[in-house]
Amino acid sequence: MIVSFKLLGYCLLIGGGYLLIIDLLFYKFEKYVPTLQGFPQNLLEPKNPGGFVSGFIIQYVFFVMMPSVVYGWFYTVIPFSGIRGGLATALFLFLFGMIPFGLLILFRIRIPVLFLLYLLLGVLLKLMGSMAIIGYLYSL
Repeated sequence: MIVSFKLLGYCLLIGGGYLLIIDLLFYKFEKYVPTLQGFPQNLLEPKNPGGFVSGFIIQYVFFVMMPSVVYGWFYTVIPFSGIRGGLATALFLFLFGMIPFGLLILFRIRIPVLFLLYLLLGVLLKLMGSMAIIGYLYSL
């Protein structure tokens, strides 16, 4: 299979822009939602630009870069395409990847439910948006 580097570049650029916007919104919105209420203060990392950048890079790799490369290799044999294909893939990854992991963590470690729901909502929005962008761009 031949990979289109131009299309891959568009996916990486537009998906990264979307991820940056959503990440900034969630970073700012954390001030107004008491998600970290109940955590011991010695376990919390202070908010700083370095933590934001390192978190963004990790999310960029797993939510934009890896899905773009894998989707680029296999989009010719995937039976669905476009935005619906990207959303279906994102829902599959979320339901069979994040939800069981989140529930297992919730039963093993005393984490406030609000924090876990806030985290899962962020992951869902980031995954759905980036996969919809990737699916749309590969359907052009």
